[in-house]
Amino acid sequence: MRGARLGYIDTIRGLAALGVIYYHFAQYLMRTGQIGSGVEQRIFVALTQYVDLGKVAVIMFFAVSGFVVPYSLDARSSVPIRQFAITRFFRLYPAYWLSVLLGVIAFYLLPGRIISTATILTNLTMLQQFLGIENIILLYWTLQIELIFYALCVILFLAGLLQRTSGIAISAATMLLAALAMAVVRYQLAKALPVALPLSLAIMFWGAVWRRWRVEQRADAKRAALTLLVLIALAVPLISVLAYGRDVGFGQNWYLYISTYWAALILFVLLTTRFRIEGPTFAWLGAISYGLYLFGPIAQEAVIAVAPSLGIEGHGHLMIAAAMIITIAFAAPVHRWIERPCVRLGRRLVRALEQNRERVEASSPDHPQPLSAR
Repeated sequence: MRGARLGYIDTIRGLAALGVIYYHFAQYLMRTGQIGSGVEQRIFVALTQYVDLGKVAVIMFFAVSGFVVPYSLDARSSVPIRQFAITRFFRLYPAYWLSVLLGVIAFYLLPGRIISTATILTNLTMLQQFLGIENIILLYWTLQIELIFYALCVILFLAGLLQRTSGIAISAATMLLAALAMAVVRYQLAKALPVALPLSLAIMFWGAVWRRWRVEQRADAKRAALTLLVLIALAVPLISVLAYGRDVGFGQNWYLYISTYWAALILFVLLTTRFRIEGPTFAWLGAISYGLYLFGPIAQEAVIAVAPSLGIEGHGHLMIAAAMIITIAFAAPVHRWIERPCVRLGRRLVRALEQNRERVEASSPDHPQPLSAR
């Protein structure tokens, strides 16, 4: 099962990426008063003020990462850590660098905003938020959580814990406790601690345990997966009220966090169990989902700029549909001509490293020689 591609996971990726595009555009239209009354307004209000569709999508992305990423660390490889680092680098960075370039043009150069060379160079590392530098595109914050998850997976792998259900489950519980502790401190001291970071990591590790039950059918994973799911669902209201109930900017929105996290968990459970959705179109959307996520904000800016001339300004769902079409039209060739070749290059580098390791071991005096060579 380790190398098998799960079509319903691709579906979740694709739908989540489109959900992010929908949410950000709907939020913009509401903020600028570009929606009419009636059904459209009620839909936008429901998906931005009662449930945060964008965050639902991001939480599902995090669960998918937990479902998939830890299994990229293959103990059967002779260079597992380097294999993981190289394949993850070539999976994430090339398309990301293109989005940085386009983001600078769309959000700084064209509007006439100033951006420093240091900000651009730091964003190219994907480490800018750790250094207190602004994200050129706001949604980059999720990628930095991904990097932290990768680092934790490597640490757990080296400790022999990533290979055990108990090790992953304890990691999820630890992150959940950290989120709760940070929420308490945030409530008491009114300091904006990043509660979403450990909570997101808890969901990622839960996703890994969920896979061990649902895909690998490990006997020890069912109880751990269900217990963690219940603990996260019960902890979310407490964390939300403590972390956001007294914040000036979020004082009225603690309930939004509860409904959003619960909706994301319910959807992920349903889409990986009873209501798995598969098919070539969904698989294709899943394949290009990283590009959909990265380039969606840029497509939104393009649609906003040309909407008056196209006669769709103020027609919310037409503008959102246009943004999705443009994003898909751009993400598809990026996936074909940048992402896929770079992923293949990463795999070739890994094979070269493995072959070199085997040659070194074979030439070692301590390596047993076959009888024919003695």
